[in-house]
Amino acid sequence: MTYDKLWKLAKPYYMRGRPNDVAHVEWMLEAGIEVCKHEKIDDTLFLPLIILHDIGYAEVGKGNSFALDRRKEHMKIGANIAKELLEKLSYPSAKVEKIAYYVGVHDNWALDEYSVYKDSLLAAFTDLDFLWMATPKGFEVVRKELRYTRERMITFLAKDKKHIKAPFATETTKNMYHDLMNSLRTQTD
Repeated sequence: MTYDKLWKLAKPYYMRGRPNDVAHVEWMLEAGIEVCKHEKIDDTLFLPLIILHDIGYAEVGKGNSFALDRRKEHMKIGANIAKELLEKLSYPSAKVEKIAYYVGVHDNWALDEYSVYKDSLLAAFTDLDFLWMATPKGFEVVRKELRYTRERMITFLAKDKKHIKAPFATETTKNMYHDLMNSLRTQTD
């Protein structure tokens, strides 16, 4: 399956959700294709997860993306939407269930629940979701939402608890992180 059909169904939800989620998903999809090329990750699970992971924000209303209640709600709603869209495309039912599960737990790190990331596919996904904040666009989006200075945002990315509780799952995502951080550190305003 090409993932264009799924993205075509998902994109209208993202257009109603948070302002920068289309760019977020498009960057993650491109990076996810690279991760699948270099790592032993099932793209039939990984790429739909990327496309669908934040779809629930279309239904939770506006507000702080980092608020725990919004995160929980977007995962729950997102899992239901993901299932609906994948079934509409006649995706294999076992994969629909697994992807919906992943969508429903992908931000559990924010709830201090890390056991789900023992699954290497979900761990690699979480790496990319985190890495978005180190991309030029993602950096500015998150920095402004958190109201951080440039320096504080770089420190946040370098010292976030993600590195301790859910270290990078693949060499590819680890290298992407180092490349993005080096680029941020060498840029001037």
